[in-house]
Amino acid sequence: MGLFEKRRFRNLLVWVNEYDENDPKTYKDIPPNTRMIDAFKKFGLDQDTIDFTGHALALHSDDDYLEKPALESIKRIKLYSESLARYGKSPYLYPLYGLGELPQGSAR
Repeated sequence: MGLFEKRRFRNLLVWVNEYDENDPKTYKDIPPNTRMIDAFKKFGLDQDTIDFTGHALALHSDDDYLEKPALESIKRIKLYSESLARYGKSPYLYPLYGLGELPQGSAR
């Protein structure tokens, strides 16, 4: 991701963080029923950044989300961000003594 793309990506993340579906002032010309691809294009993001955002942050398994309303993806990205802020380096929870405890716990 180049310098200019990082700035555009940051603008998207700031918008997502400030977005409130009950406050139209936070929409910034992107209402909740706008398709997600149109929201990405509004910020001028390239395809690699769109793929990263949709699959790594919003955790969508396929590209169908691009044609759906942006609100669902916004909520998913906000959830990822809040989880990351709360639990540190990763938004996922890990067992205290490592991942080896998962099969051991189910074997007991």
